[in-house]
Amino acid sequence: MTTQIAAPRVAYHELTPIVLDDDYVCPDPEEGRDMLQAPTIDKGGYFVGRHFSGRPDVLVRTDGFIFYNQYNMNYRFKPDLYVAFGVDADAIRRRNGYVIWEVGKPPDFALEVASETTHEWDTGGKPGLYAGVGIAEYWRVDPSGGDLYGYPLAGDVLVGGIYHPIDLETEADGTIWGYSAVLDLCLCWNPAWDWDVDDESKLRFYDRKTGRYLCDISLVETERDEAVAGQVVAEAERDEAVAKRDEAVAELEQAQERIRQLQAELGRRESPPGDAN
Repeated sequence: MTTQIAAPRVAYHELTPIVLDDDYVCPDPEEGRDMLQAPTIDKGGYFVGRHFSGRPDVLVRTDGFIFYNQYNMNYRFKPDLYVAFGVDADAIRRRNGYVIWEVGKPPDFALEVASETTHEWDTGGKPGLYAGVGIAEYWRVDPSGGDLYGYPLAGDVLVGGIYHPIDLETEADGTIWGYSAVLDLCLCWNPAWDWDVDDESKLRFYDRKTGRYLCDISLVETERDEAVAGQVVAEAERDEAVAKRDEAVAELEQAQERIRQLQAELGRRESPPGDAN
């Protein structure tokens, strides 16, 4: 006789999707930037944000969690820089976090900047996570030049749920660059670049439509100097024109006075002599 043992019953718990109240504010991430990351994150976020500042449907952030599990708010991550198109940017800012099921789509672009504590996760776990969420492009930059990632710059594009490498080019001056179709910008890295003496960033974004970097400080300074020089020239030309005008007015007044004198002299000569009686 065979004795059958009944399988234990397992209680079934139906998961309930999370619906956030309108006034719910997402928690702030703990600040984890190190001194190597900070300049690249801050400056990249500033210039990309300024580039898209005229579009209220574009969100550019270097802070705030991205929540991707509708049943558990603990499932979240925070890229060093991310960009989302076709969204209500103000609503996301008020929420203080990017809630994917609420927004209706994931961000389109994510960038990670290597650090001693995050570089292994950036190249190990995050590609699978970001691909699973549906982020169209995932880029990585190593401020050390490759000591952490093994390369200074890399980008992947999502095709069929799998990331594929984006082709990179290397210029004669050492610039490594690749084109982001999502941003319509080129990400460029050069070991010789820095922004200023204190905060160094070797990542720049190049706009092929304008033929210039979003963050070309030397170009900004040149344009400023040219504007100042142009203003000085304009002021000098204005002063010269005013001086010539004043000189012309003075010459005219002198000529008019000379005419009056001549007319008076002519009048005296043509007047009949007075009666001798």
